[in-house]
Amino acid sequence: MQQEEIFGKLIQQERKAKKISQEKLAKITGLDRTFISLIENGKRSPTLSTILKISAALEIAPSELFSVYESKADYHVKKGGKNAK
Repeated sequence: MQQEEIFGKLIQQERKAKKISQEKLAKITGLDRTFISLIENGKRSPTLSTILKISAALEIAPSELFSVYESKADYHVKKGGKNAK
């Protein structure tokens, strides 16, 4: 599964867990419903500002979304980055 698909499914799971429709999420965030669908299906990569709008609407911290994403995507960053000594 691609990174976008994993993140999109995570957003979809959070939305459904809170019993919010795509239409309602669109209204709350000011985003188009079809755009939300594309994000949830991994067809679009949301910008930081879009992630912040969605996480606020779902009442979940963006850091929590990314934490769950990291565990599901088996995403690891080397400590200190590529320029670490």
